[in-house]
Formats: sequence, structure tokens, C-alpha cells
Amino acid sequence: MVTNTITPPAPVIIPTPVLTVTAGTGFSQLVDAVRNDPGLIGNIAPQDIETAAVAAERMNEILLEAINATESGNDGVFTVEEVVAINSYIRTNCLDEWTALHGDDEHCLETGYHLVQNDGAEIQYRGDNLIDTVADGIYHLGFVIQDGYILNEDGNPNATLEQLAGWLTQFYTDHSTTGTGLDRITNLIMADAGLDQNVPDPETATAADMANRMNEIIIEAITKTRVAEDGTITEDDIKAINKYIRDNHLSEWTALHGDDESNGETGYHLVQNDGAWTYMFGKNFVDNVADGIYHLGFEIKAYNGKEYIVNEDGAKNTSLSRLASWVQYFYVDQSTTGTGLDRLTDAVKTDQGLATWTAASDINAGADAANELNRILIEVITNTGVATDGIIDPEDIKTINEYIRNPANTYTYLGTTVTLLEAWTTLHGDDEDSFETGYHLVQNDGSSIDFRGENLINTVADGIYHLGFEIVYNYDDGNYYVLNEDGNQNADITDLATWLNYFYLEKEIIYGTNSSDWISGLNCAELIYAGEGDDGVYAAGGDDTLDGGNGNDWLAGGEGNDVITDMSGDNGLSGGKGNDFLVAGDGDDCLSGESGDDSLDGGNGSNYLSGGSGNDLLVDNAPESAGAAINSTDSQTYGETDDCLSGDEGNDTIIGGFGNDWLSGGEGNDILTDTAGDNGLSGGEGNDSLKAGDGDD
Repeated sequence: MVTNTITPPAPVIIPTPVLTVTAGTGFSQLVDAVRNDPGLIGNIAPQDIETAAVAAERMNEILLEAINATESGNDGVFTVEEVVAINSYIRTNCLDEWTALHGDDEHCLETGYHLVQNDGAEIQYRGDNLIDTVADGIYHLGFVIQDGYILNEDGNPNATLEQLAGWLTQFYTDHSTTGTGLDRITNLIMADAGLDQNVPDPETATAADMANRMNEIIIEAITKTRVAEDGTITEDDIKAINKYIRDNHLSEWTALHGDDESNGETGYHLVQNDGAWTYMFGKNFVDNVADGIYHLGFEIKAYNGKEYIVNEDGAKNTSLSRLASWVQYFYVDQSTTGTGLDRLTDAVKTDQGLATWTAASDINAGADAANELNRILIEVITNTGVATDGIIDPEDIKTINEYIRNPANTYTYLGTTVTLLEAWTTLHGDDEDSFETGYHLVQNDGSSIDFRGENLINTVADGIYHLGFEIVYNYDDGNYYVLNEDGNQNADITDLATWLNYFYLEKEIIYGTNSSDWISGLNCAELIYAGEGDDGVYAAGGDDTLDGGNGNDWLAGGEGNDVITDMSGDNGLSGGKGNDFLVAGDGDDCLSGESGDDSLDGGNGSNYLSGGSGNDLLVDNAPESAGAAINSTDSQTYGETDDCLSGDEGNDTIIGGFGNDWLSGGEGNDILTDTAGDNGLSGGEGNDSLKAGDGDD
């Protein structure tokens, strides 16, 4: 019997913030939003996100330089005149750099900050998209001003000068300074669209500062009392936090929380019950959730056997159990594996759609279940060795599944030993009889985060967490699926392999199904196995490796130095920009190297090969030439079928081989040779050498 005893590691309590050069101002929040926006992470390549974040960070530096030089930030409030002065400074001193950093999206090519603008960002700020509208508007500050607007790179109106003055005022001062998840509270206060319409900006900013200071006191209380060292916050922990605050900061806390007596509001009460719109956990976030947390320093009283924090008037406010779940949600980092799988747990804790109506206690429990399932999965991957070759393929998914379902394998958690399958099934949970358990506490409960076209919580993570359920073969489409807890078809094992490669191995390795698929890549290096069926693949940017598998496929590498192989079927292979290597097998294939120094091998069949521009190597059934190094020429060798060979631009060497072939050298000084068959040879422009063999040529 194989027994796996896994002791949960100590949870990470305070996450390390992403530090930026402009830390100390609220502009750093824009950079952090670029790096952490769940919509961006699910839609574009990581290096594009980081490139845009670095561009934003540098524009922030220039912006601060302009603010200091023009003395626009002395009072922390920006006017339209100061926006004009900042714009003038940037255009006089940094225009070329600013323009390049902001970037563009012309000719289907994105650069600079435009790598993330309008690419799926989700974070909202006062009714606008933070990445696409607010940050983008600020990062147009170096462009032309016309008729009260800043223009964009195409000369069209972007943001008004009044909007820019407001955004600069709101972000110049950093209202979230703890470096913990509690900063999300102050960020949400500043971002609330209802407060934007109903409360003057200075009052919202003051309330956010009061909240930030109360967050600091909460962290001090948690640290001193050590209540979160077990990774949870309980009612007893809330009592300990409350006692610490009342013993050490009662007067300050009371003033920070404020009041609304005598027709005047102070402290946090400047925004409480003043028209906020944001909802979390089924309650108004500003008026109930944050306000409840910021009553933590007030007295605790029992009502009908249940304990509550009272408000400043002595009336019942929030129950200790609810407060415990809210503080845990914002403060405790529940992802503990130290691998890319932590991103799944983090998504549970940060999904704003999920948090809108789902209770914090359910989200916390769902995150715990996800984290524990991740830890089991890592142990299984390690014990089976399926990832030792650096890749997880569909057969590895079957191996993982068999290991989890093997009754000889046990699992010990919190002192109880059960079979691995029983542990997995319990942690995954169910939603029978209107009662949810385990991971099902968050699945299909409002998640809004997408990953590559699928909902991250409801489909991707849920699919991974069905890995312990039965795998069946679907005779209709020829694919293998894991079943769900009700015995219904869930995720294809090829998708599971793709997702585990991304989240666990942190690699872009994509598997197609045994059906006809359309696969679209990102601007990064990817390994794509199209699988069975007539597939279409566009790899986009990056140095990609594509394998078409069986079927009649169309494979395009896009930009980058790509390796494209399709050994079965009648296929179309396109290298795109870059130095590409294209290989076809049996079948009538069309290979186009396009620009760059390309190598093309048509294989058997009647093929059409075009080297495109550049110095290309083209071979067909001539393995002895496959490794040749050719500089400033195209070399083409062909086999026994009827082929069409076009060297296009460059000094080409084209060998037709057997079969009735058509050889065209195109421009350049070409050497065309055909050993047998009835052939047509055209040298085109340049000083050419044409030699025919047997046959009517």
C-alpha cells in the first residue's frame, strides 16, 4: 500500500505586494492593475502584460518629473491649467519617449501600453474601465490638446482635461499603503461609481485615508495577537483583535471611524450611507461590509445568544461570525502551494463577479478546497513523475486520474486518513438538495473571470478539480472526458493537459482534441499539438512549434521563428514572418515560407512550395540536404511527385527530382535542376543556370 501523508504548510498571511518605482503615489496602482488584472491574465501573453506594465511605470516616472517641474502637485489637487502645464513639459522634454511608451495598435501590431489597452481588462474605476479608459487617458497626457480634449495617437478626442485633472488628483496620493489584501478595501472605496456621483472627491479621499489608517491598526492587532497564524480568522480571533484595538487605539479608532451626528459627517462616515453602488457578499460594500470591519474597535454585545459588534450609537451592527469571514477574505492569503496552481485559488479570492452575491464564508471555504485539491494534485504529479519531461500530455492526465482513483493510495489531512479518491471527492464537493460543499461553494456562483474564452472558476478550475472522477470515451466525437459528480461529461482530457501545462508548469503547451479545432495562439512561444481532425491553427507572435497531427490542417506560425510539422493529410503550412522550418509528409501540401530565411520540406505528394522573400532552403525527399547551411540563396530539392516550386526573391537553388515539375526561380541568380520527368523550368530575372534531366522539358 502506498500511503501519502501530506501536512499542510503554514499559510502565507501577508502577500508580498508588487513594488513599482513609483511606489509612494497612487500611480503605482495603475501599474499593479496592469500586472494583476484577471481579464488581461486570461487573454494575452504574460510578456505582453509585463512589457505594458514597464511602459506604464516609466510613463509614471515622466509624469512625476513633469508634476515636480511644474509644481502642479503641491496641494495634491490638479487643475485644468496644471494639466496643460504637465502636457507642455512632456511634449517639450520627453515627447518621442512618451509616444513610444504609450505605443499604438496599427497594422495589427500592438506596442507599448497598447499591448494591454482594449485587450480584456476587467477592473472598473468609477464606472469606467481602469486599464482601457482611466489609465489610457492619463497615458495620453503627452499628446496634443485640442478643444478641451487630449487627443489620441490617431488624432481623435480621448479624455477631457477636466477628467484628467480629476484622475490625477485621485491617483497622485496613495490611499492604500498596507501592502496587504486590506488595500482592496480602500481601492474599492476610491473606485465606487456611486460615491463619485454623490460625494465630493476630497471627502471620498479623506474617508479612504481614514480607512487606510484603520487597516494599519487591524494589521498591527493581527500581528500582535498572532490570531492569523493558522490561516483562518474565527469569532474568537475577532474578539482578540477587538480587545487589542480597544486597549491600545480606542480614541484614535473612534475618531477615524467618525460619526454623522449634528448634521455633520466625520472620518469614514464621510462615505458611509452616501450613495455607494458596489456590492460584495450580497451587501452594499461601503455601507455594510467595510463599515462593519471598521466597527472592529467598538463594543461587543450578545443579542439572542449571538455576538455582534455595536456601532457608535450602541446599536447592533455586524455579527462576529460575519466579521471573521470578511477579515479572512481580505487579509489571509489562502494559496499555499508555491506553484502556478496558486493562481486558481487567488482567482477564487479576487473574482469580483463571484464576490458580488456569494457569502465571504463560502468563498473562503471554496478557496480552502481549491488550495487543498492543488496540494493533492502536486503530490500526485510528483509521485507519478508525469511532468519530469517538462510536459503534461493527455496520456499523463489518464495516469494522474488512475493514481487518484487507486484505492491503495490514501491521504491524511487534519488528522484523518482516507482514500485519496474519497478526499478528492469530498474536497470537490457537490450541490445536491440546494446545499453546496467543497469547491462547489464557488462554482457557478457568479464568477466573471475568463481564461482563453472559458470561465476560469466555473469551467477551467472546475475541470481540473474533476481530475479524480471517471474518464470515459465518447464514441461520437472520439474524445476522452472526465465525468462530473452526476456522471455527466465534463472536460476533455486534452483541455486538462493544456490547463495543467499553463497553471502548474507555467508553459504555453496547447493540445487540440480529436475533432476539428480552431486554435489561436498568443504573442509568445507556444507548443501546439492540433491532434486529430481538420484543424486550423494561428500561432501569432513568438517562436512557436506546431504539430498538425492527422487530418487536413491549416497551420500558420505568424511572427517569430517557427517550427511547423504536419505529416498526414493535405495541409497548408505558412511560416509568416521570421526564419521558419516547415515540414509536410504524405499528402498534397501547400507550404509558404513567406518572409525570412525559411526551410521547407514538402514530403511525398504533389506539393506547392513557395519560399517567399529571404534566403530559403527547400527540400523534398532529400534528407541529405536537410541540414545544409545556405547563405544568400534558396536551395530546393524535390522528390518523385509532381511539384510546383517557386523560389521567389533571392539567389535560389531548386532541384525538382522525379515527377513532372514546374520550377520557377523568380528574381535573383538562380540554379534550377530537374533530374527526371516532363518539367518546366523558368529562371526569371537574373543570371540563371537551368539544367534538365530525362523527360520532355
